[in-house]
Amino acid sequence: MPELSLAAERILNPSNLTDAADVRIAPASPGAYGWWVARGTLDVPDVSYQEREGHQLLYVGISPRDAASSGTIRKRLVQHLTGNASQSTLRRTLGVILTEPLGLTLGIHGGRPTFGPDGERRITEWLHENAKVAWVLDPAPWVVEYELLGSANFALNLDGRSDDFVRSISAKRSAALAAANRERTSELTNGAGP
Repeated sequence: MPELSLAAERILNPSNLTDAADVRIAPASPGAYGWWVARGTLDVPDVSYQEREGHQLLYVGISPRDAASSGTIRKRLVQHLTGNASQSTLRRTLGVILTEPLGLTLGIHGGRPTFGPDGERRITEWLHENAKVAWVLDPAPWVVEYELLGSANFALNLDGRSDDFVRSISAKRSAALAAANRERTSELTNGAGP
């Protein structure tokens, strides 16, 4: 494995983890981040993950996504924590994995696929209880992300993978979206929609 940059190394081996509830203390700067989930709380493949403080590093991300974008890690982390499934692929994937334990149903709300106000609140509560984050500042976080995705296992990063877990999650996400669209179409047909 090639030597990693200091930024990538600091995501894989952070000096400390921050409680999910405290993501607003992240700087309003470009950078990379990692979501660490309490071991055993998600049904993910049993492979070797980075571990720290009883948590496994299951997802890495960046903000902004490229040099032309203007996002910050604070804004993106807050969006993952308190946004909705249409704004965060992490939330949509978590929602699909946690459908049964949290009693979630994907629907079309405000024209977008989300788990509805109550379901999104349950995902946020789950993150508060089970997740921590780490971040690193970097002016070109897309380089750091590329390094990270090529160096370790991250169960919840689905892009560019085709293993059984990704196929299963992708199929569940597609089925949930199709069901939400059918339900919305039925509501509109029966005059229950706006």
